This record gives sequence, structure tokens and C-alpha cells, in this order.
Amino acid sequence: MFIDEIFENGYYRKLELSEKNQYSFGHIFMTHAYYPHENLQLWRPIINPSEPTRTYAESFKIESAGADAFNRALPLGMPNLAKNEEFLVVRAKRRPVILLTMEQPIKDIDTTGFRGKLWRKRCLVAPVFGLQESIDGREEFPPLFVERLRQMEYPQLLFLPKQFELFSIDGMLRFDECQSVFTPHLEPLGYSLSEDLIEITKSQLNFLTTGIYAGGYQMYREDILESLKKF
Repeated sequence: MFIDEIFENGYYRKLELSEKNQYSFGHIFMTHAYYPHENLQLWRPIINPSEPTRTYAESFKIESAGADAFNRALPLGMPNLAKNEEFLVVRAKRRPVILLTMEQPIKDIDTTGFRGKLWRKRCLVAPVFGLQESIDGREEFPPLFVERLRQMEYPQLLFLPKQFELFSIDGMLRFDECQSVFTPHLEPLGYSLSEDLIEITKSQLNFLTTGIYAGGYQMYREDILESLKKF
């Protein structure tokens, strides 16, 4: 028994026209998602010696982070960069994401005279990674892993089957790579997880963050584990 077999065509829900521009848990969007970097690299400014203020840069070079990382001698005026800031070298890719937490407006505080920005228009998403190469269909992971993924073995991952008009290949939702996204960068795809999958996702996320093993995630996972014992 697999999670996608339990729900078959009930994995996703096509949104009504009135819902397409809403931002709710489980709604599916497209955006650019970054790869968390393992080797810290920096875009370091190349200062033109003839520039008298030495705070203006038009070109940059990649450097591995050294002892002076986030502790530069001078700030930059253009582009704006404080002495304790750096431009990081990161890769990104457009991919589907599942919305987890919505933007939380803060409007009732007077910030006159303060530099800090309270409402940053951010939301939290979990990215979706394909299990096959989208161009040539090459398998990206061993079949045994995909089988265990479909059996809900990994609490940090959730299997997402392909579906016409939404996902052309099978994928997995990665809770271990959740990212903060500027809300206007989200492009609605017109679909959401189904109500059952939303409940599973919420309880799975709760298990990851609190250790409480309950709800739909526990129920369906235990049902699958129990079915495996019969073979």
C-alpha cells in the first residue's frame, strides 16, 4: 500500500476562480527557490582605484569566505552593502512550492523615527523536487527510495504524484528545505492539496517541529506500516 494509492485522484484540488488569488495553507505556487549553500562563497566588489570614495563598484568577483567575511573594511554606497553584510553566491531554480504559513501583516504599530521594517511581506513555503529529470525522464533516485517515500517512511519528505495540468512528473515535498519567500514572487498554479492531504501535511509538519506523532500523518502512516506486515 502506498499513500498515492490510498487517495488516487484525491491528492489535489483544483481551485475555484474566487480562490485562485488567495494565499492559504496547501495552495500550490511557482517561484524561484534557492539551493542552501554548503560552501560559503561571496560576491566581492572590485573597487576602481580612480574612484575617490572607494564605495562604488560596478564589477564583482567570487571569493571563498575568509576571516574577514561579514567584517569588511568599508561599506558600499552603490550597490548598498554595510560593512557587516555580504553578497552571497547562491543558485536558484524555478520550481513549485506548497504554501505553509501565510503573510502576517503588522499594521497597528507606529514606526515613525525607527529604521526597522516590521511587515516584510514574507511567507513560508516548502519546495517540490522532481523524482525524474523533466527533459529526458531519467530517474533521479533509486527505486527503493521512491518506494519507501510512497510508504511515508521519511517524516521530512512527502510524495507528490504527477497530475495532468499540475505536475508532469512525480515529485516530493521537502520540509527540510523550507524557505521564506517575498509574497509577490509567488505565482498561483490554480491548485491546492486536497483537504485530506492538507491535514496530513499539517500533522507531519507538527511532528517534525514538536515531536508530536498524531493526526492524519500518524493514522495513514501506521495503516501503511500495518499493511506491509501482512506480506
